[in-house]
Amino acid sequence: MATATIKESGILLEAGTNEAEILVFQVGEQYFGVNVAKVKEVLEIGEVTAVPHGHPAIEGLAQIRNEVVTLVNLAQYLYGDEVFPQTNGGKDYLLLLEFNSQQLAFRVQRIQRIYRVSWTATRPLPEAPGMTAPVTSVILLDGRLIQILDFETIGNRIGQIDQASSVQDHHVERIEAADCPIVFAEDSRMISEMIQDSLHAAGFSNVRGFTDGEDALRYLQMLAAEHDASTIRSAVSVVVTDVEMPRMDGFSLAKRIRSNERLAQLPIVIFSSLVSRDNEKKGRQVGVSCQVAKPRYEELVLRIREAAGIL
Repeated sequence: MATATIKESGILLEAGTNEAEILVFQVGEQYFGVNVAKVKEVLEIGEVTAVPHGHPAIEGLAQIRNEVVTLVNLAQYLYGDEVFPQTNGGKDYLLLLEFNSQQLAFRVQRIQRIYRVSWTATRPLPEAPGMTAPVTSVILLDGRLIQILDFETIGNRIGQIDQASSVQDHHVERIEAADCPIVFAEDSRMISEMIQDSLHAAGFSNVRGFTDGEDALRYLQMLAAEHDASTIRSAVSVVVTDVEMPRMDGFSLAKRIRSNERLAQLPIVIFSSLVSRDNEKKGRQVGVSCQVAKPRYEELVLRIREAAGIL
């Protein structure tokens, strides 16, 4: 297999710039994107071993060096049996992604290029009736509307990524904490629901969620206008945020919180599929309290309790 390894650019080693690199690719006749931070490699499709009784979109198993990885036909997942004209001489590509400490490969029809973008240029995609494609946001690049796919949700729906494990499955003791307001920012609808369900099951009944860092920051700034540093914890005890979000990412949100004298002492918990040594370093740069890897909802609850002083 021909291969190209995706490397991180130097500018993205700095936290709080609100920038990302997006790899744009084509599936059928539409253009999609994925954060380069999730992309390990781009390869030409080689031999695939079929597996029976799986999701219809699971094409089989592909061997990449010494690893055996599930290969998902993204066109089949998104469009079913709809047939599209062949592009690029009929030569497809494999995107090897890594998130939630797991690897998953996707067949796509064409690789376009990598764009460095500001999250402020992306827009959340409102949920519409009948909408099935898991898209978190859209961005206009070179005159094309690029849809940023929620690969965690795709992996969960086809049974390859375990996102459905909540605190109910781990017998976390319920501790009533109605007076402990939690604010979280998460762009994935599925994960947002899991966060709320897990926190409610653990006894947190005052939970407020937002789909991106900008809306969460606006809400926090409104609370800051009504409180000072000594009383703000009565309005919000802990902030939980994803890293990758439209308009404002989690590191930029944390940086803005730390720069506000009334919000500066709030505990901030990163909950992300991109937890890594580099991101831990970025978190320290912007004053994040701790980071939890998805989908560890039990650990998330415990970290929130520690931050809120609930023993």
